[in-house]
Amino acid sequence: MLDEVASQILYGLSGFLFGVFSCRYGTISTNKMKAAWAEKGFSSSFLLTALPSFIFLVIAVFLFPIWMSTRTELGAFVYLATFIYYTARNRRKK
Repeated sequence: MLDEVASQILYGLSGFLFGVFSCRYGTISTNKMKAAWAEKGFSSSFLLTALPSFIFLVIAVFLFPIWMSTRTELGAFVYLATFIYYTARNRRKK
């Protein structure tokens, strides 16, 4: 009983911390892609510059939550809730 409660708390904490990390670097990736778009327009150099940021965003928004939900539903829920909350908060600041 106690070990199950402790593991759920740790899963929730890991979902929160991963959510904060991915939101922070997701915001940095989005800003990098916007700057590259403004500087280069749609060109091959833009695609090469934006590709790592785009791959990170795909992993952070789609693949990691799917993978985490196969391990723990609570961690995946907390991850997505944290990611959505802090992303919306960062967008309101600008």
